[in-house]
Amino acid sequence: MSMCPPAASLFRRPGVALLCALAGAWIAGPAQAQVFRCTDAQGRVTYTGTPCAPSQSGKEVLPAPSQEERAQQEAQYQQALERRRAEQALQAEREAAQAQSDAARAAEQAAQRPQPPVIVQVPPSSPPVVVPSYGPFYPPRPPHGRPPPPPRPQPPDTKADGYNCNVFRCYDGKGNTYPRP
Repeated sequence: MSMCPPAASLFRRPGVALLCALAGAWIAGPAQAQVFRCTDAQGRVTYTGTPCAPSQSGKEVLPAPSQEERAQQEAQYQQALERRRAEQALQAEREAAQAQSDAARAAEQAAQRPQPPVIVQVPPSSPPVVVPSYGPFYPPRPPHGRPPPPPRPQPPDTKADGYNCNVFRCYDGKGNTYPRP
């Protein structure tokens, strides 16, 4: 029986995953041979199974995993991957079932609600006249559009004396012009 939780729950709690990985490394650590890389003052590098001498700088090196270890790690990876895919499929099924039950519950509630009454609005016969209001401090604005032109002066009676008319307009003796009738 393992003291670590299943792999799926490790994805949700990275602190527990780190703790389990460290515990596994601590347990498996003495089983592997330790290799040390030692460098002396002249720069010569030696590899040994014992810690380096105090006059040498050293670093612990892990050996490459064997074919059997690689196969075991790959098998563990595939098992974890399969478990994760199975849990994802199970979660998707749960979510689909939940969505389906929510939709059925919503349809049932909609069927139990009374139908709203139908309101028919008859439009007014003529639209209401809206006078724009520009606030209490502004006078109402005049309606838009051009003002009507001023009335044109009527031509005088051309039969009277002193008027002279051509094809376009009439002139009186005082210099005024009028449109031709």
